[in-house]
Amino acid sequence: MELKEVKAKISSVKNISELTGALETFSALKMKKTQKRFSESKPFAEEMMRMLKNMKKALKEGKSVFLEKRPVKDILICVVASDRGFCGSFNANILKLADKEIENLRKEGNVEILPIGKKAVNHYIKKERIRYNFSGVGDYWEFGQTKEISDFLIKSFLSDKYQKIYMVYTHFYSSFVQKPTIVQLFPSRSKTIESFLKEDEEDSPLNKNYLLEPTPRNILDEVIPIFVQYLIYQFILSANTSEHSARMMAMRNASDNAKGLLEELRLVYNKARQEKITSEVCEISSTKEAME
Repeated sequence: MELKEVKAKISSVKNISELTGALETFSALKMKKTQKRFSESKPFAEEMMRMLKNMKKALKEGKSVFLEKRPVKDILICVVASDRGFCGSFNANILKLADKEIENLRKEGNVEILPIGKKAVNHYIKKERIRYNFSGVGDYWEFGQTKEISDFLIKSFLSDKYQKIYMVYTHFYSSFVQKPTIVQLFPSRSKTIESFLKEDEEDSPLNKNYLLEPTPRNILDEVIPIFVQYLIYQFILSANTSEHSARMMAMRNASDNAKGLLEELRLVYNKARQEKITSEVCEISSTKEAME
């Protein structure tokens, strides 16, 4: 390999290493910001938990229009992916799970797909009939932005447009572990609600019982839509955090690979340079001998 060619490759790999290092740093900062949003929403979750704790019986008995099971004809599945790439197998994993669940749900009825995020839109628009989609759920997703999605889903369920509504997203456990997950939003299930509302057993002044009026059914009909909006917000936040974490790890691996390749190229460069010097010395020696 020519010295000039090796030098050009070294320069190119250096630039890639710097770029991936910068992307790793940005992704780490964004991941911390989304984790902060989780903690900021905790007081709301705790207050919602206290209210729903007092209606466990009503939840188990299905005393709400949002808990009622209906004959299934049409099913909607919302798939949350990212708007951008460079995040390893993040999108591939979530789309793989979604495709599998779609095939299973088609045994129950007609399935429509609501892709959320440009990667999900691009994946399904090529092979499915997509009537609705959302994008722009990236770095700085606000709670208020969830309302557009949650209002559409609630209205669709109440109007009996869809008898079942699911959401597929990536659940964030840690920087190293993220798992594609499917959750049934409607009809809401008591175990789904309870799994996202961790009970606080500590005896504190905040753990008070409520006197609820008028009836558990009326209250649940009002509370569950708010809770579903909160869940959707949490799911998208979890997906965003997982995306940034996956991108951080992908860029870290890319940086490590670039550094390894850079060392190999430097060895090749030094070897080629030494060979060139040796060749030039030999030529000089041969010329000197010829002149003598």
